[in-house]
Amino acid sequence: MSSHQDRHSGGFPGLTIVVILLVVIVIVVVIAIPGFMSASRGAPERGAWSSLRTLCTAQADFRVNDRDWNHVNDFWTGDVKGLYTMTSAAVSGALGGTSDPSIRLIELSIAGADADGTLVPAGGENLAISTYAVPSPKAGYWFAAMTGEASGRIYAQDTGGAPRMGPCHNLSAFGFVSFPDSLSASNQVYIVNEKNQVYQQSFKGRMGTANPMSRWLRKFPQEYLWWPAAAELDSSWKAMSR
Repeated sequence: MSSHQDRHSGGFPGLTIVVILLVVIVIVVVIAIPGFMSASRGAPERGAWSSLRTLCTAQADFRVNDRDWNHVNDFWTGDVKGLYTMTSAAVSGALGGTSDPSIRLIELSIAGADADGTLVPAGGENLAISTYAVPSPKAGYWFAAMTGEASGRIYAQDTGGAPRMGPCHNLSAFGFVSFPDSLSASNQVYIVNEKNQVYQQSFKGRMGTANPMSRWLRKFPQEYLWWPAAAELDSSWKAMSR
């Protein structure tokens, strides 16, 4: 009889251990899930502001080395994708291929994530993004060239040069914005200008239906296409660490 009871009583400690292990696993999972979700959410956001810095690097190269060969040291302000699709005016026209390759100063994934699907002709020296990619967000984010500054200065200007390319350059300034394709994935908006400092703000307003063409860009709140005044920048935007 005693051995029979021992066998039964000996089973309870094992069951208790299993229960304890299950409880520990549940606790670990409950603690870990928010961290995983936060990391998953943070990855696209880090990619967005990192890509804006890539755009700044491309702009410096474009200006210093006169990549479009218009004989003016200026920034490209026509759009985002032009930093990939523009060709050098050293060869007349936009031929593409090996004879007249595009400048490709940024990754194709960033160029393809330009929210403005229209083509900036640039005197016939620019190629359509469709030559290289189907427009789509990069890791959940779109990018766009900003229109100008709150003071009223417009970024896209005609800086002259030879050949003339129309209003798609600026001698000293530019601005870019990056915004999420869906607020369910992120609600952060990022901006950068020629000073190479990225700023972040939680999205304010209402998003339109995602579409990579210019009509989608028009659904994006237009105030984000203007570089904020200094007071607003200090009070409403967070400077990202370099």
